[in-house]
Amino acid sequence: MQPTSNCTSPSRAIDRFLGKKDGSSESLDPIPFNKPCFFPKNFESAMNRAATYGQFSGDGANSVICQQMMSDLFGYKHSLLTPSCTAALEMAALILDIHPGDEVIVPSFTFVTSASAFALRGARLIFADSSEHNPNVDTEDILRKVTPKTKAIVVVHYAGVPVDVKFLLDSTKYSIPIVEDCAHAISSIDPKSGDYVGKSGCLSCFSFHETKNICIGEGGLLVVNDESLWLRAQMVREKGTNRTDFKAGRVSFYTWVELGSSFLMSEVDAAMLCSALENIDEIQHQRLKVWDEYDQRITPSAAFVKPGKTMRANAHMYFLEFSDFYTRSHFCDYMRSKKIVAATHYLPLDSSPYAQRAQEKSAMPSLVCTNSERWSKTIVRLPLFVDIEQAELDRVINAVNSFAPVSLAPADECYWEDILEIRNENSECFTNADQIGKEEHWCFMAKHGQTYRVALREGRVVGFVGHVKRDVRLAVREEEKGSGVARFMCGAFVEEVGDLDVAVLPSNKRSLAFFRKLGYLPCSDHDGMKDAPIALAKRK
Repeated sequence: MQPTSNCTSPSRAIDRFLGKKDGSSESLDPIPFNKPCFFPKNFESAMNRAATYGQFSGDGANSVICQQMMSDLFGYKHSLLTPSCTAALEMAALILDIHPGDEVIVPSFTFVTSASAFALRGARLIFADSSEHNPNVDTEDILRKVTPKTKAIVVVHYAGVPVDVKFLLDSTKYSIPIVEDCAHAISSIDPKSGDYVGKSGCLSCFSFHETKNICIGEGGLLVVNDESLWLRAQMVREKGTNRTDFKAGRVSFYTWVELGSSFLMSEVDAAMLCSALENIDEIQHQRLKVWDEYDQRITPSAAFVKPGKTMRANAHMYFLEFSDFYTRSHFCDYMRSKKIVAATHYLPLDSSPYAQRAQEKSAMPSLVCTNSERWSKTIVRLPLFVDIEQAELDRVINAVNSFAPVSLAPADECYWEDILEIRNENSECFTNADQIGKEEHWCFMAKHGQTYRVALREGRVVGFVGHVKRDVRLAVREEEKGSGVARFMCGAFVEEVGDLDVAVLPSNKRSLAFFRKLGYLPCSDHDGMKDAPIALAKRK
């Protein structure tokens, strides 16, 4: 007898994950921000090689081939495959023998592990601000923060755009080790040297995460440019042992020599990396083609600025810089309504909860990185991946070009009729759900109009927001629901007048959900009265 079960079959679970109904083969409609590329024939060949060689753990045939390819393609003489770029950065901190109290300068606008890899060794992190002109770290700000205690400098080639490492080396007279975080920068060329990035610092760390140009899921690479660190790097990677010497026949046994950990990439991941590197020319050709098409076809807008030509680099990302946080949020909501994923980016590390706790303990100086904060609030990245179809690319570009920003304006009398129309269209959203007449509305606006704002799109009123004794009133036209206008209005208005009180009827599920998404929570348990409004307050 077969056991009975309510479990669904694996295939149905897969269908649900992919958004299919009842096994339907219909493809997903949304356009993702990223889709990793895969080369099955190359991967199968590499996996067969690993099986023939008889090794799936690290440093097998595929690992050796990948490291040789990195040398042949880019000139990286000494490189070691790692499980991730994070692992490569953690290796760098160990190789440089970072100790508690050592100062390490890192960008504020970067992924957390550019900093946490050194914090794990007890480093005192000193955050450097971004440039005013692009999100890359400001080299002049780095130099301002160098002290006799500076043990290392970390630079991040944001969006694959090279930081001037040579300038830093010359300015510090080569006295401070520089680690290059090249997570975005595979195949990027430094315009100063005419050579690939990752060769100037003593150590360079690369990422093969699925969001990167060369993507295998998870993976990384450590490039060792300083010959004096090569042996130590191999020991750190091999759990702190001299196993490399043992494998080369230089010692009879291997033992624990240094601090280290397990930093080897598996042969399965190395097989994925082989398959990608064998197709790097195609990958880069396609990415550059997408970047160029965005740049040529996206029309200038009052809402955003396109990246300059110097940001093209290796076509790691194409981003738009918006005028303010709320317009950016509105744009992201608008793109989401078009089923297109547009992604923001990092939050500044200098104002992160971890940094704030460290600053309170005097373990980290309190340094405000104003440019980093600005970039964090204004950047949006557009979908960019090898397999994006022309129809998808057209959809993204058309959506960007059709975005019309919304602005708030005082609720002058010329807009009162529009406010009345929108209010009555949304009467169920108000604690007084009755329709109101023109005379009543005119009296109300004459008394409270100065605390109201209208949302204008190309001169047309699409919504309004206001307050009466701090009690918020907000509504948008029916066709604007889900487009982000309401969130834009609420955010911009709160920034102008401060936090407001919110009261919503229990039956108004849409408004309750909207304010909860903005961080408003019930002040206390609802008293159970069916028609009594629920008071909400902003979560601190």
